[in-house]
Amino acid sequence: MGLELIILDVLIVLTAITLSLVYLNHSRGSRAFLCEDCRFNTAELCLKTERPMAIDCTSYRPVPEQKSQ
Repeated sequence: MGLELIILDVLIVLTAITLSLVYLNHSRGSRAFLCEDCRFNTAELCLKTERPMAIDCTSYRPVPEQKSQ
């Protein structure tokens, strides 16, 4: 019974790691932290405590891409 519990624990941990990696790969920002490419990434525009290392933010808006002419 002890070995089965250890195997189950390992499977749970591996599943959690896999789901975390999938979430990070499909997150809204193009970088590790949303703040790096958010249009509100200044102390004057963003008062959130997670800044500058937020991985989830309700106020996130990407910086508009510059159109080359």
